[in-house]
Amino acid sequence: MPNSLRIAAQVVRAGPHHEVDAEGRLRPRKGGKGPGVVYLGNVATALIHGLQEAATLTMIRPPKFDEQRWELEVKAGDLTVRIHSRPYWGFGLFTKGYLNVLEFSGSEALRDRAVFDLAAALGRPPWAFAWPAASDRILKRLGFDRSAHAKAWKDGIQRGRDGLRDDIRTMEERRETVAKRLHAWLDDVGDEPTATHRQHRLIDADEDIEQSRKALNEDHAPGVERALARAEAALIEVDPLDDAPVGGQSEGVTSVLTVEDDLDVVDLT
Repeated sequence: MPNSLRIAAQVVRAGPHHEVDAEGRLRPRKGGKGPGVVYLGNVATALIHGLQEAATLTMIRPPKFDEQRWELEVKAGDLTVRIHSRPYWGFGLFTKGYLNVLEFSGSEALRDRAVFDLAAALGRPPWAFAWPAASDRILKRLGFDRSAHAKAWKDGIQRGRDGLRDDIRTMEERRETVAKRLHAWLDDVGDEPTATHRQHRLIDADEDIEQSRKALNEDHAPGVERALARAEAALIEVDPLDDAPVGGQSEGVTSVLTVEDDLDVVDLT
């Protein structure tokens, strides 16, 4: 299938924390022993939490007797991820006997970013199976041997990391452009009242860009995005060509990078 990637991930933890209601919607479980219990697992949970847009969850194939065997579709913007939870060892008697087959559909950039975020959130190599030999049968259906499958994960992670690095580089170039305009403007206006504030905000932008580099070194994508959003806000105040009043925002000024304040953060340090 074009614009798609299918890989598998080892499930490490799962519990009866979700359920499917009468309308087929997945929701947190409120207790009791009623029908519809779903063992979602750490892989699916990390994937859903990592998506920064409101995700639409559709239980394509609800669990029956085996609460950890199901098929879920997650949509966030132009990215769709179909998750197949299935046993691969020990007849499904143990949580680590399950894996999730993940089918990412969307642009390469969206797929790679989702792969990068998921691997960072899990904090362990998702391709490292508890029972490697037992995984071979499923990997073969996906068109991989173990080595090629690990490479597919690593390549996606690296491309996701490179995408964030490109975002930082773009902000660095914007900073240089704005700084040149600021210096030319200062030469013309001299001691204009906002000059000192603009210079201080340029320093703030430099610090935020440095923070984005540090966050990338920790594979902390939300930290990268928040730092770049702060840098952009500072550069708007610095840029003499921008109509926004210094020290505040004006109507009609829209940030190129949008980051939700309440975004969940996974600290890997």
